[in-house]
This record gives sequence, C-alpha cells and structure tokens, in this order.
Amino acid sequence: MNSSNDRDTGLTDLLFSSTPLHPTPISVDSAHIPLTRPKPFDLREIRVILLDVYGTLVISGSGDVGTADDAKHDAANQWIRDAAVAAGVDDLSDIPTSDQLRNQIIATNEAARFETNPKPEVDILEIWRRVLHANGRSDLATNSKILVNWICGVEGRSNPVWPMPGAHDALMTMKEKGRRLGIVSNAQFYTPMIVRALMSNRPQDAKRDPSSDSAERTIAGDLSSVFDLNACHFSYRYRAAKPGPLLFDRAMRHLGSLGISSDQVLYVGNDMLNDVWAAKQFGLRTALFAGDGRSLRLRTDDARCQNCLPDMVLTHWEQIVECL
Repeated sequence: MNSSNDRDTGLTDLLFSSTPLHPTPISVDSAHIPLTRPKPFDLREIRVILLDVYGTLVISGSGDVGTADDAKHDAANQWIRDAAVAAGVDDLSDIPTSDQLRNQIIATNEAARFETNPKPEVDILEIWRRVLHANGRSDLATNSKILVNWICGVEGRSNPVWPMPGAHDALMTMKEKGRRLGIVSNAQFYTPMIVRALMSNRPQDAKRDPSSDSAERTIAGDLSSVFDLNACHFSYRYRAAKPGPLLFDRAMRHLGSLGISSDQVLYVGNDMLNDVWAAKQFGLRTALFAGDGRSLRLRTDDARCQNCLPDMVLTHWEQIVECL
C-alpha cells in the first residue's frame, strides 16, 4: 500500500521540471541596462521582506504562473490529454479543451472585474470543475484526487519550475537575520506546495495531498516555519491579482497592526508593473529581481512604469544577503 508521502512525491514531480532549469541571459536596449545590473540598498532598517514566487523564488518555464507561451497553444490540448491519462482518467471523451478552459477564465475574470478589483484572478480548480460539469463529466469534476493530479500535470507540462539559484539559502539567511518574511504573489492552489519544496531545498520533496480538506492547513503549517502566514497572500484565494491593490492591502493591514511602517518593508519581484509599481503604491521599498531573462518584465510600454524605479536591483539572491 502506498504511503501518503509516496502520493505527495508524485505531485511534486508533476510541478517541477524533470531536469534542472537554469536562468537565461537578459537582453534589453541600452536605455534599460541599469535595470538589469546589480543595485545595492542598505537593508539594515528593513524589518519585513515580502516576496513574489514565479520568476523570483523559482525559475518559471513560461515566465509566470498560468501563462504558457501563446505559440504553445496548439500543444495545450495534447498536454491536457497526456496529463489526463497520467492522472488515471480512463475515458477521454468530453474532457476540457484548451479553448474551453481559456474562455471560462476570460468570462470569469470579466464578471469579477470592478474598479476595486481591476485585475481579477481565478481559482483554476473551480474553472476546471465548471467546464467538466458543462461537458457532462461530473464524474471527473467531483473526483478531487484525479482533478488535482490532472491540473498539476498540465501545469508541469506548460510551466515547469525549478528553484532559483541561491533562493533557498537567501530565505534561510534572511530568517536567521531576524527579518519577518511573507509572500505576495499571483498564484494557484499548487503554488504553496512549490514554495514548501523550495524551503526544503529539494524539488522532489514530498507534498501533502491538496485534494484533502486539510491541505491548506497542512501546507500552511509547513510554511509557518519560515514565513509569517498573515503576511502570505496568494491571488487565487482572493480572486484578485497583482497589480491590483488587494493583496498588498491585506499584507500591509497585518504589518501595520504590528507597528511596522511601509518604509520598513521591502518587496522583491521580477515585474516592474505587478511588483515594483504595485508595491510602491503602498509606500514599500522595492527590489527588482533581474535574474532570469524568461521572467524579467520591464513593462517599458506601460505609462505607470515610465518614472518608476526600484530601490534595489538583484541579479542573484546572494546580493540581498550582502545588504542585510
């Protein structure tokens, strides 16, 4: 009989690349070269460090969560079928297509878009269940174990991840140096599992089975050894994503209640709009992580980023440790 750790290890293998990923070179025009070179910042007065996940703590094969390259769209249906078979789906009739899932995401986001929520987020489990029910496959929609494995299998094929070099050691050092750590990230249900694997420094480390009711509590318990859980905010839980304000608002409400001011908080991310600009709207200090060409987003054509500069630029995680 398989143990729960055996099942959990299978989920980890689905999310991480089967072979190590490495950062890719960064190529920008001469005007933006300063945003790709290390820029130190004195962090002695910083009490809290909030972090993005994809493209910052982990290498993201497609650059960000849920954003496989449009050129791979035709391959997505094959990924769905292959992952279905691997997850134990015997009857492949009326399973979701890439277009059905994408259209459901678009419709759900549009219905949730308001002035106070300019960038809605979906819960991908909910999206799959809606499409499966609509396709007459309620047997799959209600089978959480198969569905979780299936979705993780598709995600691992479209957007495999791998720990960003130096991220694990930097997390441990920041914690040892007395910094409170948190996460503010666009994410899905599998993202906390990825962070937990990063914390263990073993991509194949076991995960708790997220199909169970206790999954969130189990994952949260693991994260609490390094992170302040009240400063960890994942977009799928709120149906709101960056650069919208909700995630940062929730994080700063908690930190403010502890007497921590915004200029004592550093936010680290790889996207000038979603991370640097969005964090600056709350008065946070900011660090642009420019360590991987796949995921670096300078957003030079967005007016909000025209006069927006990070306090710090990191091209490797060792550089933040040197500034503590």
